[in-house]
Amino acid sequence: MLSAAENHTLTQVGPDSDCGKWLRSFWFPIAISDEWDGPTAQLQLNEPFVYDGRAGTATSFGQEAGTFRGQPMAVRILGEDLVLYRDLGGTLGLMDRHCPHRSSSLEYGRPREKGLACPYHGWTFDEAGTCLAMPGEPANSSFADKVTIKSYPVREQGGLIWTYMGHGDAPALPQIDVIAAKGGVRITENFCLWPANWLQIVENSVDQVHTGILHGEGSSRADLWSQIPEVDWKDDDFGIQTVQIRGDYGRTNYLRLPTTILLNQPWPGGGFDWPRYSAIFRTPVDDNHTMLFHVTHVPEVDGKMPELPDGMEFPAAGLVQTLFEQDYRAIITQGRPVDRTVERLGVTDRGIIMLRKMVMDGIDAVRRSEDPKGVLRGSAGDELLLSSDKVTDALMTPQAAE
Repeated sequence: MLSAAENHTLTQVGPDSDCGKWLRSFWFPIAISDEWDGPTAQLQLNEPFVYDGRAGTATSFGQEAGTFRGQPMAVRILGEDLVLYRDLGGTLGLMDRHCPHRSSSLEYGRPREKGLACPYHGWTFDEAGTCLAMPGEPANSSFADKVTIKSYPVREQGGLIWTYMGHGDAPALPQIDVIAAKGGVRITENFCLWPANWLQIVENSVDQVHTGILHGEGSSRADLWSQIPEVDWKDDDFGIQTVQIRGDYGRTNYLRLPTTILLNQPWPGGGFDWPRYSAIFRTPVDDNHTMLFHVTHVPEVDGKMPELPDGMEFPAAGLVQTLFEQDYRAIITQGRPVDRTVERLGVTDRGIIMLRKMVMDGIDAVRRSEDPKGVLRGSAGDELLLSSDKVTDALMTPQAAE
């Protein structure tokens, strides 16, 4: 179990918290891009809850907060209220939601050829936070030179919009093949806004015993996962590989710091042999909510794409619908955040202990003004990172995955 102080440290995401500063060492996806023209899908999690004083569901809030449609959109990321916009020149920006003039919300701002104008008095800011215009001030005023707004860098890749909210030079966005590989088919899926702290969702990724119990009944994988697996974990400088063995059936996945889970998605029943890798990105919204995005990539093999058998499709949301309903209910009923002072961990929880230690070590590195494990800089950030190096499944042969 953890002490109350340790639990508090590991679950806070705000800009002044130790864990929040560690999380800000990395890039996070914040929305599906309005310019993404590939296939998309939406996970359905329709149990009601209240968020930001309004009633809705994980799906409805996820669609509202995680799918950018080109107009200024309010977003909350790592406990900060921001606005995401694209100006008329096509440039994306992410800035403080409230205008520094009179605090009116920029979610109702008006995109200009360059920048976003506050609808109240027209103060206009570009993606770097520079004030470009103050229409009500005298023409010869230099006041605009003295006013800025907090802003963060953004970029688009893999159908998603990403941001870095840390200090100093931004590190590289890891070029995981799921978002960076050329060719093939890429599917971007909105996996909803979950009423759960980021850590309880990520801990589920290194808790592999649950797959044989929670998913061992009533899921699309029940025929394979009904047996409780033998489990093991292997850590490295970028995350934790988890291992599940059920007789002759073996499977691994990989938790890449800080919150990404890399998976393979064998086609239903294993009756069709073609690689299909995916990544689930978990973006902390605030201390009690997390936004999830799922990107799946089906690569070419020998320069060819698969001809899917009847009943199969590229998006994975339908395949994992029941699995995620089961995960969702198990996770959100733990509390917000989980009270880890009362838990009792067994030997099969070693991966969870390993994860918490890695996070605490990362927090300590940031306290020392060092890059924590998982951060990439320089030429290392240009390397294509192959999922097949970390994740395997007995239903996906090595020949097909090459």
